[in-house]
Amino acid sequence: MKKESIKMLQELCKEMNIKIESLSYGWIFKLSKDNKVRYITGNFDINRTASSKIACDKYGTFEVLKSQDIPIIKHTMVFNPEERKEYIKENEIWDIVYKEFDKEKKVVVKPNYGFEGKGVFLCNTLEETKEAVKFLLNRNTSISICPFYDIKKEYRAFYLNGEILLIYEKEKPLVIGSGKDNVRTLVENLNLPNNDVVKNNLSKIDMDYIPKENEKIELSWKHNLYGGATAKVIDKENKYYEEIEHLAIRSGKALDMTFATIDIINTKNDELYVLEINSGVAASIFSRIVKNGKELTKEVYKKALIEIFK
Repeated sequence: MKKESIKMLQELCKEMNIKIESLSYGWIFKLSKDNKVRYITGNFDINRTASSKIACDKYGTFEVLKSQDIPIIKHTMVFNPEERKEYIKENEIWDIVYKEFDKEKKVVVKPNYGFEGKGVFLCNTLEETKEAVKFLLNRNTSISICPFYDIKKEYRAFYLNGEILLIYEKEKPLVIGSGKDNVRTLVENLNLPNNDVVKNNLSKIDMDYIPKENEKIELSWKHNLYGGATAKVIDKENKYYEEIEHLAIRSGKALDMTFATIDIINTKNDELYVLEINSGVAASIFSRIVKNGKELTKEVYKKALIEIFK
């Protein structure tokens, strides 16, 4: 767990009369109340083991939701032949790659067990696709090739026991031109996270370019907060709220989850698809960058703590 989340957990335990102990160099948190003991190891001890494992596997999540006719972005599995030779031979990898790129013309290649947008490649050519597949298979047991979806908005819904507690929308990081400043100067005013994902995104942009007044320059094609995206809480006044809520609840129940975040995209064609389901409910960046984010996150965590001690 990140420092912000640990601090919130400690505050909540004090408020809720829960004894909390840090074990194994802070990897395990032991919670005790009313002669009951529960554990948190990055994830709340609340989901079934099988459900958590499926949620951690992007292709597995795709298969489960697809089997229940829930709209989810398409995934095509590619196994690492050195580690999963019973499922694939090395020469078969490229047949899959050629077929998927020929069909889609623009694809996203990513690890099946990835997080925070790390190791996710947007490929506009067959050569880029092959390079991304080679790179990821050297580091992963399995990867997925997905069609590129032209995303208008991305949303994250916090799900607990068949109920949606909170939904926020994400906007890709961007700068708006002044007609005078170059992209480098505009980016400096954003206070973006200092991490490899942001550095990699910026390396692909002409930082000396001077955008016209009010011209928007997107700094990434991804909506990850870790990569500098912004977040805004939405409520039932939002015209998509009920659709997102309904799809998130269907998805949580389909995977037999108790506590999760569910990411949903809205395409330029106004179609909603599940992007992924996360059994580790991470909200550290959200709590820091959104007005009242800490209070909102603490309320979500409080309800989860009540649930695990039932």
